[in-house]
Amino acid sequence: MTIKNMMFSPPQQSRQQALITWLFRTTATCVAVLLLVIFWAVLPARASDHQDTTFLATQLTAADLTDLYVFESPTYPTHLVLAMDFDPLIVSGEQRPYDPAVLYQFKIDNTGDYIEDLVLQFQVNGTSSPSPVTVRGPGRPSVVGTTSQLIAESGTGTLNQTFTTPNGLKVFAGLRKDPFFFDLEQFFQILPDRNYQFQPNPPAPLTVVSFRPPGQAQDTLAPFNVHSIVVELPRKLLVGSNRTGKINVWMTTSTPTTAGGYAQVERLAVPALNELFMNFQAHETSNLQTPTADAANQSNFIQSFVQTIGRPQGIADAVISVAIPDAIQADLTKPSGTYFGAQLGQNFGGRRPTDDVIDVTASVVFGSAVTGITQGQIPNLTSDNVGPNPASFRSTFPYLGDPL
Repeated sequence: MTIKNMMFSPPQQSRQQALITWLFRTTATCVAVLLLVIFWAVLPARASDHQDTTFLATQLTAADLTDLYVFESPTYPTHLVLAMDFDPLIVSGEQRPYDPAVLYQFKIDNTGDYIEDLVLQFQVNGTSSPSPVTVRGPGRPSVVGTTSQLIAESGTGTLNQTFTTPNGLKVFAGLRKDPFFFDLEQFFQILPDRNYQFQPNPPAPLTVVSFRPPGQAQDTLAPFNVHSIVVELPRKLLVGSNRTGKINVWMTTSTPTTAGGYAQVERLAVPALNELFMNFQAHETSNLQTPTADAANQSNFIQSFVQTIGRPQGIADAVISVAIPDAIQADLTKPSGTYFGAQLGQNFGGRRPTDDVIDVTASVVFGSAVTGITQGQIPNLTSDNVGPNPASFRSTFPYLGDPL
């Protein structure tokens, strides 16, 4: 991006403030956290990007992004839906506090340069429900990259209640059932390095080279809720001046700086990208960059991983061609789509909550899907044998399932 030289780590003061906030949570919340610790001891649940770094997992869970969805509206053909999930592993009945200091953003590039032309910004102005939710945008940002300034307000609503804004947005912010599905337990047997609890000395990877078979595979995320922001809006609000109809979307969380404005603490778009290919210790550095500034770094990790598992360069080339820079692409001129469909010139593309992104990725990396390359295949790693859980989805807005 044009201002990539402006990138910096969030000020130490912001982290200290986050730690102080975390330490002084209410007694009820501490009990909930204790319950989570008990759950983790029994079931090491991590996900697409759940608990991405030790800092996010232990000190600033409200900024811990998990999954981004960009999909055609099931209700209005002229609309699309953007959904971000964050603050993972919320147990049934737990009321996890929100953090009013965190700025949540969808960033949209509609000119093809992977620099945000539009942003949608959200803030929860309280720690529990009901609390006000402020929406800003979609509008042009005054600065781009890893620093942010607030843009003009477009509407307000209340946590856990659907509301609309004067510029045509339907919004929900609140608790939902986590829609991501994956046999995470087995994944961490295959790649223990990806589990933050095994740091800094994880067991050797790939001593296990098989997912569990159908009937034995388990959806690790099934017992958990997550916090979500879901927006349904007219496609025309996101189309660029070049009118190609293609957009690239990623999401970020940011915290206040001492100089005013906000500094990025996490960035996420393509699911399983860093989690599969990147060493855990490198996640924080990746989080603090823009998609273009991080492109070479992510590409190098993809190539290294593919080489390590004994697969040809063509596998890495295929992944890099559709997943780098790290953004979910959608073609707003097409009525509907499939995962990576826009990059392949086929359809709307995007990502729906029911898309089996793990199987799509695994079938390319460990199998011959798309590339036709059979050399070095690892057939028992091409599917985790877990499918979407109907309880995680709704046919009507906000489309993510009701919390447990």
